[in-house]
Amino acid sequence: MARVRVRAAEARYGQAGGEAGAAAMAADPGLWSAEFVLEKAKAERAKKRRGDAWLDAVSVSTVGGDIGGRNALHYAAQSSGDVAWLRRLNVLDVQELRLQTEASRQPSLAAVDIGGDSALTIAARAGNVGAVRYIIEESGVDAASASLADAAVAAFAAGELDSVQALAERLVAFPEKVALVVRTAAFYGFGGLFDAVSVALKSAGARAYMGAEVALEQSARRAGGTSMVHLAALNGHVHMVKRALEQNIFRSSVFDAHFRDDAGLSALDMANYFGYRACADELLAFSAEFDAPEYDGMRAEAPALQVAPFAARAGAPGSSGATSSTGAFGVFVTLGTNDLRRGAKMPPLAVDAVALQSALDKLQLPRSTHLLLRIGAEHGELVSASAAVADVTALLEKPDMAEHVWLPPAHFHTARPEQFVLRLELVALVDHALAPCASEHRVVAQAALSLPPTHVPGYHERVPGQYIPLCLTGGSYLQAVFVAAATDGVVAAANIEALVCTPYHYGAATPAPSRPTTPAGPALDLGPDLGLAEPAVAIPWHQPGRTLIYGHRGSGMNCPHAERPGYLQLGENTVLSMQQAVRDGVAAVEFDVQLTRDMEPIIYHDWLVAETGMDTPANALSLAQFLALNPRARVPPASRSCSDLLAAPAPPPDPVLAPVVMANSRDTVQEPFATLHDLFEALPPGVGFDIEVKYPMPDEADGVGMTTSFEINLFVDRILDVVYSYIGCPPHLRAAHDDDDDHAQRLPPPPHLRRPIVFTSFHPDICVLLAHKVAGDIPVMLLTDAGMSAMADVRCNSIDVAVRLCKWAGLAGVVTHVGPIVQSPRVASLVRRNRLVLATYGDLNNQPEHVRLQQAYGVDVVIADDVRTATAAIESHR
Repeated sequence: MARVRVRAAEARYGQAGGEAGAAAMAADPGLWSAEFVLEKAKAERAKKRRGDAWLDAVSVSTVGGDIGGRNALHYAAQSSGDVAWLRRLNVLDVQELRLQTEASRQPSLAAVDIGGDSALTIAARAGNVGAVRYIIEESGVDAASASLADAAVAAFAAGELDSVQALAERLVAFPEKVALVVRTAAFYGFGGLFDAVSVALKSAGARAYMGAEVALEQSARRAGGTSMVHLAALNGHVHMVKRALEQNIFRSSVFDAHFRDDAGLSALDMANYFGYRACADELLAFSAEFDAPEYDGMRAEAPALQVAPFAARAGAPGSSGATSSTGAFGVFVTLGTNDLRRGAKMPPLAVDAVALQSALDKLQLPRSTHLLLRIGAEHGELVSASAAVADVTALLEKPDMAEHVWLPPAHFHTARPEQFVLRLELVALVDHALAPCASEHRVVAQAALSLPPTHVPGYHERVPGQYIPLCLTGGSYLQAVFVAAATDGVVAAANIEALVCTPYHYGAATPAPSRPTTPAGPALDLGPDLGLAEPAVAIPWHQPGRTLIYGHRGSGMNCPHAERPGYLQLGENTVLSMQQAVRDGVAAVEFDVQLTRDMEPIIYHDWLVAETGMDTPANALSLAQFLALNPRARVPPASRSCSDLLAAPAPPPDPVLAPVVMANSRDTVQEPFATLHDLFEALPPGVGFDIEVKYPMPDEADGVGMTTSFEINLFVDRILDVVYSYIGCPPHLRAAHDDDDDHAQRLPPPPHLRRPIVFTSFHPDICVLLAHKVAGDIPVMLLTDAGMSAMADVRCNSIDVAVRLCKWAGLAGVVTHVGPIVQSPRVASLVRRNRLVLATYGDLNNQPEHVRLQQAYGVDVVIADDVRTATAAIESHR
């Protein structure tokens, strides 16, 4: 609001200020506005008249300020050129104040406007070095010291380095101000400001920087123990991290990479939690050995780290109040886009400045009026709504999305999506002090949008012999055009990413799935009886205070022989691999699920099936075609789902002949491909399933050339149908016509006999849809790479954003890359204190010392390839 008022004041009184002042106040110099005083001074000086006599008629109103809180000295400081009039006005001001009897009266040179800016700050930002030096050298310390730090930061942000140098030379006399400037420079990544202050401290001598050290330590204690390195790592300023670690002026502990705040977190913990990989690597490179923090007080048994049993949160998109039980459609609206690659081409808001100014003039509002963008909805029999409001100024000042910034979308639930209207409004935030006759909020322009089509042909609606149609990959991108009511002109356009979630009812989209054996080719050979007993009580998918081991793609993903020499590899994502993992003692098996062209869930990891010899997308093959790629029937055997299994380089492809079939590692025991049906049939019901739902994200689809996929709701519904056909579907998720003979068989068994299942996905939209559709019946967790590799989706680059998305969407927890957790074990506490379950994946989970470390810090689930080693590590540590 402060900035708004200043801009409004400048708009109203900054344009032809002399004329406006003359028209309103020429009759009485004692009532002249501050800017009119300055304008008249300039005019008198231009006419070469004596500039002092007329000033005697100006009363103390010069000190009082105008509507923006600025006095004549503020405007004089903003003007470039010599500072004669600034000096003269200051002298007059002091003389006038001597006649004042109010003890609380401050010199107007130190006074601030309603934006908090003093004359010094205004001069520094404007690059008026002469005014800066006059204020800090001649006007007196009392008038300038209060705003030295603000002025230095404002000058550097404006690129006025001469002003920065002048202010830095004066700053060193005030240790507290030095501490404030240095910490601000670290937080905002102002490396040049930090360097300027460092040079000034060197020149000032030992007493100056020793005093600054004491002030920095005191500031750190007052701010919860956050050091300089903490502040730099908090926002990912790797250059500031390097400056803080390599500087040779301060010897204080607040520049130590190992310094921990009051919560016991180091700068490395901050960098790993917020996904700033470059900062974490710099900290690791600077100090190769980071001591693991003590376990005391951080064990899983600590009350602060206990995670309550999973339950969908009330009010979240996945809670029972806004789920399929109500039959409502979910609508999730993001301003701009979550795709960082499209951020520059799809800014949240683009404004036609001329048209907007014309609309504001028609409404008799200042051209600098602060605007808000309000997203709401109407019609469509709304069940619930959570509107969103965005600051237009912020959107226009920084249209590009930050890599680690995510704001929850607006979400609505409507019973009639075909009647639903999304309404967007540009609202003027009017201050009564600026426009007493205006209303508090006034709509300047508005736009309306309907939803994209929500009806997708279901499985039972397809024409015999034809497949379900595919749609383009990626989200639904819409553009809203704002029309001003005052001018009937287009003033702005907003880009929107919309996700529509259809309600789920078992068997509504697809017929009740049968449980066939392999529908094409030889019957699936499940191998000899492995003696897998069916426990009477299933192990819960997570147990508070206990770390469980999940088998990654069964008994481990396939990898080149050199990475795991002497290890017999079973084909990943096969029934044999799952059975072996169960024998090795895992609580659950993790596997990847995709859909074939005829919508059958298959167990396969890669997007492209290399075994076809042409890198064909999995969703382009029918189930019969997919299962016909039987590795046992081919010589040489085809590869599994990893294309990097080459034991030797493949021969170069012949441009004339068909593409070469990719070779397979000779160290992998091959098994037939499997379907989701096969796993439910082959594994005991006490074995948990971690079902990773594989749906291509836009950058993944672009990377492998996948241009089409199934509509996302139909994709999720088909997988849910198969899952519920085995574990039983709760009554509130059943379709209205679901009264067939198999009804009793598909009722869910008692909780202690039901197979434990958890859904996971790297695709945030898949997680949101699953949470919305299952209504808390099955837990859903978000997979994140935690910044270990750059992702195009802003929601996938840090543990911090993953935690916030989980809390907003009502998800059960986070599955993160293990790297940040091993480097910063206390990050686990940041996740668990949000009452979320924490699981990890990655190669480091195959090393027993890292498994034991995670167990000590309360990680709930460790997904490992070497399940025997991981299980043994857990048992020995327990």
